[in-house]
Amino acid sequence: EDERKEFIEFLYKVRKAMTDVLGVEYVYIIQKEDTFNVRSHFHFWLFPRYDWMKRFGNKIESVTRILEYARKNMKTDENVSKVKEIAIKIKENLDIS
Repeated sequence: EDERKEFIEFLYKVRKAMTDVLGVEYVYIIQKEDTFNVRSHFHFWLFPRYDWMKRFGNKIESVTRILEYARKNMKTDENVSKVKEIAIKIKENLDIS
């Protein structure tokens, strides 16, 4: 029970930091479990929606197209550096004790 509460609080803080640091208004929350062994394999994504992504649509299915486009067209050293900088800013903003 404590772990569940801690996880939910952490997700809340990350989501809030995405707004405070990035100005992100919309986020897709995606959860994936392996049915083989749910307890040992669990993924949870907070996927920010930026204006440039609108052309791919607003449905959850657009995430795959966005990721494919980004992988092919946006994976530059400069963009990777920006992502790393943003991750550091969000981490600093979390105020986790």
